[in-house]
Amino acid sequence: MCMFEKLLVPFDFSVDSRYVIQCLKKIPKVKEIILLHVIYSKYPSNLECGVSPDADYARLRLNELVKDLENSGMQVQTIIKEITGGEIVDVINQVAFRESIPLVMMGRRGQGVIESLILGSVASDVLRYGKTDLLLVHSHKAESSNDRGHDPPCPDLFSNVMICTDFSDPEIGYRCRDELPWIQKATLFHAVTTGTSNEEVQSSIDAGKLQLEKITEAFSTIRIPVQVYACVGNAAEEIISRSSQEKSSLIVLKSTGKKGLLTNLLGSTTGHVARNAHSPVLVLRSAHSSS
Repeated sequence: MCMFEKLLVPFDFSVDSRYVIQCLKKIPKVKEIILLHVIYSKYPSNLECGVSPDADYARLRLNELVKDLENSGMQVQTIIKEITGGEIVDVINQVAFRESIPLVMMGRRGQGVIESLILGSVASDVLRYGKTDLLLVHSHKAESSNDRGHDPPCPDLFSNVMICTDFSDPEIGYRCRDELPWIQKATLFHAVTTGTSNEEVQSSIDAGKLQLEKITEAFSTIRIPVQVYACVGNAAEEIISRSSQEKSSLIVLKSTGKKGLLTNLLGSTTGHVARNAHSPVLVLRSAHSSS
């Protein structure tokens, strides 16, 4: 199944979460969307009817989005969950598992004041502890816009995609070829981060370019133009720099690599890119190798 056919969208009514709605309407093949709103309250209302005013208000507001998305031909389900403790990421993981969600799509920043300054705490938790693929988007006009009635337009996410690989198995490039066939243009990126001599570094670059060219051949079968780029340096910084130069519409990378499972994504290449890149970031948890 295409990773974009069924999406879970954690929604908190922030500018970024509304921006998600604008972006997902431009993604091909989206059939089913689950809007999840989590209400955290230390003192939930003890009403006989069992429905809190906050939940009722949230449902009314979500219904406006449902109508808009259904008019775009999508099937939409809303889930409102009130919790008194624990973490929102746990609710997201539970819903994703129960509904067999392949991809969570959410804004990088949320409603809180602190969340407006860095990668939002919920987005950070989903990045670190989530079980599904994750697409993070951010409206760069959100910081300067006080008019929440006018959301900025979302660009075409697949017009110029940067695919970052360390050649670990399964290869991310092949998955993108198989599951994102509507990519219009791709940049295959690899960074050499270690080497004891100039000769060893150059050898790694040459070997990397050969592997990138092999992946390029796989894209040529579906007529997607590809350029390759291999460099030396800090992987995260090089990804951010190159994506800015290329004006990448989307950065794709994996949450695992040759060093194995990363227990602290916030200190990894993935976490650093998710925090600082100007482009949307798609994080793949796992992949099915094909060649």
